[in-house]
Amino acid sequence: MRKNTLVQRLNIIKGQINGLADLIEKEEDCRKITEQFYAINFALKKTMELYLRKNLISCLHSIAPKKKKTVEFLLKEIVKNK
Repeated sequence: MRKNTLVQRLNIIKGQINGLADLIEKEEDCRKITEQFYAINFALKKTMELYLRKNLISCLHSIAPKKKKTVEFLLKEIVKNK
């Protein structure tokens, strides 16, 4: 996965968040707002999965042995978000 692809996905998510904020400010239908929350959550999880799939090994190598909790957290997140 190329870096600019991840950045493009994040920019789309930013747009979704801005749209969600507008919906909330305008007090739009609760169902519409909830759907946007779920869409944003899914998009962010998918982007994180793509990033970690490509970069997990280098992320793990760069972590000092003292930071074992960070490694455990990353692995739990990956498993939880599958």
